[in-house]
Amino acid sequence: MRFFLVAIFFLVTASFAQSAAAGKSMGVGGWLQAGNPGEHAGLDFQMRMSETTVIDIYGHFYFSSGDNSLGVYLGYYWNLYLAAVPADFGRMGFYGGPVGGIGWWDEDIGNDWDVDGIAIRGGVTGGYEWEFPVIALQFFLELNPVAEFHYLWWDYDKHDDTDVEWEIPEFYFRIGMRFWF
Repeated sequence: MRFFLVAIFFLVTASFAQSAAAGKSMGVGGWLQAGNPGEHAGLDFQMRMSETTVIDIYGHFYFSSGDNSLGVYLGYYWNLYLAAVPADFGRMGFYGGPVGGIGWWDEDIGNDWDVDGIAIRGGVTGGYEWEFPVIALQFFLELNPVAEFHYLWWDYDKHDDTDVEWEIPEFYFRIGMRFWF
């Protein structure tokens, strides 16, 4: 069912796509991520502020039996497009900038253990992007080293407790695609 919904989302988004992504101002897509077991995939929205700067808003949601998470993040990136790439190959380049956000998770560990948490994240993002020459589609790879502050609370056999922890550095790797319109 999830695959079917994702396929419909991409087909509807692709219907708004016209020629190349370079002249478009907004992009919508999806991504897969490695580095955090609670953030497997999500949605992405990017808006061009100028020829070389974009605002990226992305989020994830994962709900299953005993393992739930939700997060929203904001990034501001500067793009450096490679001038040596022929126009027939589309636009390729690198980008980077600050990123921050907040996430929540709830995990049922078993044996009457339940842990919840809130994460506040701040860091930088660096990546590679390729805007296809014929359709308004963009492929991206990015590495996101961040610092995270976690506030945790858990229940064990009706006893509540809380804790805080820092994750420095934490590394996330995302791969994804955006349709521009």
